[in-house]
Amino acid sequence: MHQRVAAINDLSGLGRCSLTVDIAVLAAMGIEACPLPTAVLTSQTGYPGYHCVPFTKQMCNYTEHWQELQVSFQGILSGYLATPDAATQVQDFLEKFHKPGVLYLCDPVLGDNGKAYRGFTDASIQAVRHLAFQADLLTPNLTEFCILTDTEMDSLKKLGQENPEELYRLLQYRSYLFKYQALVITGIPIKERDQQLLVNLIIDHAKTSVAIPSPHLGGSYSGTGDLFAAVLMGSQLQKRNLEQGVRLAGELIVRGIADAQKEHTPCNDGINYEPYLNLLSPSSLQTMGQRGTCEAQK
Repeated sequence: MHQRVAAINDLSGLGRCSLTVDIAVLAAMGIEACPLPTAVLTSQTGYPGYHCVPFTKQMCNYTEHWQELQVSFQGILSGYLATPDAATQVQDFLEKFHKPGVLYLCDPVLGDNGKAYRGFTDASIQAVRHLAFQADLLTPNLTEFCILTDTEMDSLKKLGQENPEELYRLLQYRSYLFKYQALVITGIPIKERDQQLLVNLIIDHAKTSVAIPSPHLGGSYSGTGDLFAAVLMGSQLQKRNLEQGVRLAGELIVRGIADAQKEHTPCNDGINYEPYLNLLSPSSLQTMGQRGTCEAQK
């Protein structure tokens, strides 16, 4: 069945992130990505001296025209929103297109490495939090989770080095603010058996949380959160469970980072994920699912 996802995100000319990633990943998974730009940037905001043109005033034209055409979507994915007004436009879009059976994945792009991104005000954070409450699935990194839930981050990072299991319990407790959403908290740094890892924690309040570790290869690369969210959206529409989707996204990102490090790619340029898009084909998804089942049985 042909499937469409409304991808609401910025378009950055450099940095391999946002809509560039959304379109590539979803196409590789056999899904049509319908881009709705929230802003157009010369590069992602990590580069010095970038230029940004907010697209807020044009977003309503997409909503109105797509409604006139009676377009329907199987999924809605929202990411970087440059202003609170852009979040208001997303709210209007959801009112028209987030119907029963349509998956809304909110990637609450707010910050990383313990602080909010440049330009994000309290009003911006509150606007994104409002959208998060309407999502079916949330994919915050640890910084964004702390911002959304007003949680102090330094103590969490310390706990990850000393007692990861206690950290997972605390995160599940703090996530109760979003008790009606499934969450995947990404990029949680932990220490286990003297090894540094990054964990993606699946929290579904109807089930036990699941921690899925990946190697901590170092570096803070542009676009990894966008890649993660897009793969998770695609895998959900392919009727894969969350754990399968998280493992698939993790494998793509780890390979892309390893390749980027081998070629000494600057972190601002993003990871070299393009050679590994074949991992996302339906046959590869089936293999990943079988591998996950085998690992669970070990």
